Amino acid sequence: MRTRTALATGGVVLGMLLAGAVPAVASRPDDRPTSRPTEATRPPRPKPTASPSPTSTPPPTATATPSPTGTPSPTGTPTATTPAPMPTADLTAVVLPSLDGLSTSASDVNGQGVVAGSARLASGYWHAVRWVDGRIEDLGTLGGLNSQAEAIDELGRIVGTSQDAEGRSHAVAWVDGRIQDLGLTGGIFSIAYDTAGDRVVGVYHVTDSFSGRRAFVRTGDTEVTIDVPPGASATAVNDAGMVAGTYGWQDWDDPAPDDYQAFVWRDGVTRPIGTLGGATSTANGINDLGQVVGTSWTADGVFAAFFWDGSTMRRLATTALSPTAQAVNDSGLVVGTEGHGDRAMIWPDPSASSQLLPLPSDAVGSRAINVNDQGVIVGQVDYLSPSWHGRAVVWR
Repeated sequence: MRTRTALATGGVVLGMLLAGAVPAVASRPDDRPTSRPTEATRPPRPKPTASPSPTSTPPPTATATPSPTGTPSPTGTPTATTPAPMPTADLTAVVLPSLDGLSTSASDVNGQGVVAGSARLASGYWHAVRWVDGRIEDLGTLGGLNSQAEAIDELGRIVGTSQDAEGRSHAVAWVDGRIQDLGLTGGIFSIAYDTAGDRVVGVYHVTDSFSGRRAFVRTGDTEVTIDVPPGASATAVNDAGMVAGTYGWQDWDDPAPDDYQAFVWRDGVTRPIGTLGGATSTANGINDLGQVVGTSWTADGVFAAFFWDGSTMRRLATTALSPTAQAVNDSGLVVGTEGHGDRAMIWPDPSASSQLLPLPSDAVGSRAINVNDQGVIVGQVDYLSPSWHGRAVVWR
């Protein structure tokens, strides 16, 4: 299907539970930068913990206005001008219900309109949930305190991760609302990030480190580890079995930690897809045409969103200062986030300029995480009152 996704993100990550923590949904946990990069710095990467944990999404900050450019006035004194504002897409935002009236986040939506995501309980723990016809359903856990849903396929299977009674996080699937343990897959914890057809892709850790990550593909009951350099993540898969991911994540103390590269994999063959001229790239989503979206640094040190058409990577047009492209559907609709201003946005097609997604009343920020082939977009919006919290949202 599409992502994860994720800022990355992202989803909720489990384990070191912080009461009141809100899932980082714009990037996938422990796989991509959770802090949104600015145009002047490389995106920091979180160090994986012994157990995946929900990371707090930082409270929204004021949008930084680009420095005005000077144009000569009749007297020779520069007159400040500002870029034209990004247009807003003609879509409606619908906030989904929560458990116990608390925070929620949506990670994926299938063609039937069933939404998968996670919701915070009154206890402060998080459970995987789904929304069917607007009604929220708690999907439960493997006997532990927390679970999270990352993706849903066209048959309604949901994948993600759950803690067992001992607190270990396992890759799991929910089929007809019942949880299935996919195991630790040879590691100390694991997460399933996407599913399509009879395949599930994700990540397991052999050590508590970036370099300890391994990407896996599970087809039925058969699982293989993708043969790429260590520090690998498989974040998205399509119906043809093509996987999108990133390899080369390294630890903070590595002398050259910024060599991560986006790749695609199919039937044992790996293909790096390059960058926009900079050192690194990250693959976030893939559609059934094999087109990939993600982020990359450019040759002149700018953080940019990309679209890869199967042979060529190109930069997506936007006025955003730190854009991410999270997912793409089969019609070429790309969704992502303006990280600098904390606003969800779309590209109607890869050749079009970006548009902001509308905010619901009183919301102060947003992130777009996924999109189905009907153009329904899911993600999260943020509120400051009564205290900072996030809510799952659908744009249609």
